[in-house]
Amino acid sequence: MKRILIFIIFISTFSNISSQAIYSDYLAGNRTYCPKPTDERSLKIYNLGIECVQRNQRLDAAFAFFAEMIEKDNSFCDAYFWAGYTLRLSNKNKEAVIFFDAADSLAQNKSIEFKQNLATTCMILGLDKYAREKYEELVKYFPYSPEGYYGIALTSTTIGDVEYGLENLNIAETKYKTLNEDVQFLKAILLTLNGKHQESLRYYDSSSTKFARNDNFKSHYAFSLYQVGLLNNKKKLLKTAREYYSNVVYKNQVREEIRVLFEEKNE
Repeated sequence: MKRILIFIIFISTFSNISSQAIYSDYLAGNRTYCPKPTDERSLKIYNLGIECVQRNQRLDAAFAFFAEMIEKDNSFCDAYFWAGYTLRLSNKNKEAVIFFDAADSLAQNKSIEFKQNLATTCMILGLDKYAREKYEELVKYFPYSPEGYYGIALTSTTIGDVEYGLENLNIAETKYKTLNEDVQFLKAILLTLNGKHQESLRYYDSSSTKFARNDNFKSHYAFSLYQVGLLNNKKKLLKTAREYYSNVVYKNQVREEIRVLFEEKNE
């Protein structure tokens, strides 16, 4: 259940990050973190490879271009990163991690893009502890960015240190320039996991536009609604909670504590 939950939250957020980040100065191909080979062939294929990635086309050719550059100069960290990026776009995440890891190592903590892509791809693969390590490094070397703090909070849903996750998510929330429904949804989940059900409700409300049809939203929201209704003896909330749970499509994937509560009550 935890892996399904984190995957759903993560994929939504990672897609948003990637679609925005592709327009950044680095991902536009305007600079490098390591010295770029200056021969005519290298300059040509490097730019062609990045163009393929930006268009999400001819990814095999793009990977071949970057692999050629790595063979020519195995200290060129940017070629490793772009090779990893082509692999990630091709859903070859295990292979992508190898190249992202090499890029991050060679860049010596200079690149937020390398660490972020390495950490998030690790999370797809379930390598949460290594992802946490990289998110911690993002906070250390790029404290102005919300992404490291957000990543720590995301990994806390599987690692289990929910309080620490909430602390970091609160920091991330202050660093995002606009209201972020992904952050609101994750905060609602963490508050539910931490037993702060009353507080969680307003975060479910503020993320409902994007996530209301999500099974994890419905099940966790139902759980918090039920706990608040039980505490305050409000039958209307209890009824609403049961209705939300009844609309969960894949009940076999719901967190056991939630499933037991609603299914035993209905017996």
